[in-house]
Amino acid sequence: MKKLTEIKPGESVRVVNIDGGKVLRDKLIRLGIIPGTEIKVIRNSIGPVIVEVRQVQVAIGRGMADKIIVEEMFQENLSK
Repeated sequence: MKKLTEIKPGESVRVVNIDGGKVLRDKLIRLGIIPGTEIKVIRNSIGPVIVEVRQVQVAIGRGMADKIIVEEMFQENLSK
């Protein structure tokens, strides 16, 4: 598992956990980012991380993105 900030643009991942409190979790829920959700990283360089969630692009601050724990999609496919 990795932090969202460690994922390269173009890669799809699944949210596993959010290492934050209620305020952070509520913000991410409003964006559609909850454990089990598949997201695709569009941009991950300087500034916010831009991801695609349910066909909508969303910008997430790096501090928030650093608390989103994800698993790469190919790892899940290999384990089946």
